[in-house]
Amino acid sequence: MRGALATLVVLLAVLPAAGAVTAVDLQTLVDAAPAGSEVVVQGVVRGPVVIRKPLRLVGEAGAVVDGGGAGTVVRVEAPGVYLGRLQIRNSGDELNTEDAGVFVGAPGAVLEDLVLEDVLFGLNLKQAHGAVIRRVRVSGKPLPLNRRGDAVRLWYSQRVTLTEVDVQEMRDVLLWFTEDSLLHRLRVRGSRYGVHYMYAHRTPLLESTLEGNSVGAYIMYSTGVRVEGNRFLHNRDVPGVGLAFKESDAVVVRGNLVVGNRVGLYLDRTPIGGEGKGRFEGNMVAGNGVGLTLLSSATGNTFTQNVFYANGETVQVEGRATAANRWSEAGRGNAWDGYVGLDLDGDGVGDWPYRLRRWFESVTDTVPTTQVLHGSAALAALERAAQAVPIFPPQVVLEDPHPLVRPVVPEEFRSQERSWAFAAVSAVLAALGTGLLWVGGRRLRWEVGV
Repeated sequence: MRGALATLVVLLAVLPAAGAVTAVDLQTLVDAAPAGSEVVVQGVVRGPVVIRKPLRLVGEAGAVVDGGGAGTVVRVEAPGVYLGRLQIRNSGDELNTEDAGVFVGAPGAVLEDLVLEDVLFGLNLKQAHGAVIRRVRVSGKPLPLNRRGDAVRLWYSQRVTLTEVDVQEMRDVLLWFTEDSLLHRLRVRGSRYGVHYMYAHRTPLLESTLEGNSVGAYIMYSTGVRVEGNRFLHNRDVPGVGLAFKESDAVVVRGNLVVGNRVGLYLDRTPIGGEGKGRFEGNMVAGNGVGLTLLSSATGNTFTQNVFYANGETVQVEGRATAANRWSEAGRGNAWDGYVGLDLDGDGVGDWPYRLRRWFESVTDTVPTTQVLHGSAALAALERAAQAVPIFPPQVVLEDPHPLVRPVVPEEFRSQERSWAFAAVSAVLAALGTGLLWVGGRRLRWEVGV
């Protein structure tokens, strides 16, 4: 006995052949274990295994459950099951049957200190309310993107905690019809959507790094989502968006680093009601092809104390431009690399508004097919020509009445770690300060609105 728990130890003498597994029947041992007991695995054991009672399945150093390339490796069908300190590998590869490393179909599971390798789906949770998942690493099978499964799939699972989950080359971390859950310190690389919300209400995304995916995070049809302290880096495959929202409401996006994406931020009908329930504060948006894309349906957002710098295009409006978003709050706007004003009173706020004007926006309103030129070298040339030879005034895309001239890097991004992302932020701020001094006397008539 170990405390109040009966313990069964699966003692395995691994065969000498590389990759060989013992013939021990893990399913028989799990079935024989009384409810509430602990089964300890040593060495390599053949799966799959189905757990139909509350117990603990844990591994000692080097413990492996190998699925043999068929089906789901570990299925949890009872509440209150604990899985820990195991390598789980070699699931089947059938999308129709959702072959996974671990399936959980009951509440109260705890999964921690797991390594999932060579699996189609990683963690597949259905009605697994209250699950806790921490310190898990997931990598998939060497398949094309359209054949991969999700690293984590939460379906009708409420109050789930995911923390310190590392994902490499899977499809999505997908939340589908889940509420009041938490995503914390995720790292997702080489996947499709790093994080994908579908009707996932009041589920914050915190302190995560989503890098080198097709999309960093796409939040759809969700209310009350807080996105804070994350890094959306180099998401450049098609469509290459760092952080996107579609038909979501009451969102708060604060203190994120959005660097090196094709499109940094993308808003489509967010907030839904257009009543000022979208808030973007203290984010660094730099080095993207387009810093921010707003569909004409994205109205009622507040943008304050963000930094927009060194983006190929600062803000792009698809459809007719609208002034229904607020670009400052309580006398504090945003920092813009195109601002040419001065701060004569030294309060950190420019003495005249920043107005982003684009000749091309007025053209796309009348000839929608010309939107295909967005982001191209031809468009940049046309904009410069229009500024040099102002035959007719360009359209005002946005007006920030209180632009910042001394932006502050959010505390979350202050680090001693050697990282190109942090170096880029430092370079941006240095360039922004010197650039403002250099252009202070070069007031462009259209940009400052005089």
